[in-house]
Amino acid sequence: MPPDATETKRRLKKAAVEEFARHGLAGARVDRIAENAAANKRSIYMHFGTKEELFDMVVADSMVELAQAVSIDASDLAEYAGELFDQLEQRPHVRRLYLWAGLERQQPVDAEVAEYRRNIAAIEAAQAAGRVRTDIPATELMAMTVALVMSWETASWSLKALQTQTGPASFAPRRRDAIAAAVTALVHPPRTRSWTPSSTSNSR
Repeated sequence: MPPDATETKRRLKKAAVEEFARHGLAGARVDRIAENAAANKRSIYMHFGTKEELFDMVVADSMVELAQAVSIDASDLAEYAGELFDQLEQRPHVRRLYLWAGLERQQPVDAEVAEYRRNIAAIEAAQAAGRVRTDIPATELMAMTVALVMSWETASWSLKALQTQTGPASFAPRRRDAIAAAVTALVHPPRTRSWTPSSTSNSR
């Protein structure tokens, strides 16, 4: 391996993160990644394999980095959602990679699966201890929590057009508070009525 291989890989990976976050897998160009990294295109295939393999690695590394930056307390999923929101605000490229992967690469990523498995186990332990509702499976509860954090990014542009809050500086904190409130209501619902599959089917 040439002596600058490590530095070349670092530049290529950085350029790949920016390219995939901006254009997704289909729209990304290997030529552009190589040019922005001041490297030869052939070095991408030598170090990372195909464009798809490079995309998978970029997504997996970004998701693991995000997971390691946010510690989950299954008894306080609202706080976890708030921390996840904060980290995504600091890492907008991770948010975009997450959305692109969901659209273009609909397959599990081993490193991300491992992180989710750890979180699901924590939620199941909190459910067993009676600290989190048990009528929603832990995997679905995790999915709903993440979906609330990403709710504004996945909303239609027609709905976003109705946002009357002025300026992103004031909008982000309010959105964080709204997400935390929604997750709190999701995890600890009113005791008056609990959703069950049978009640839904009977109402049809």
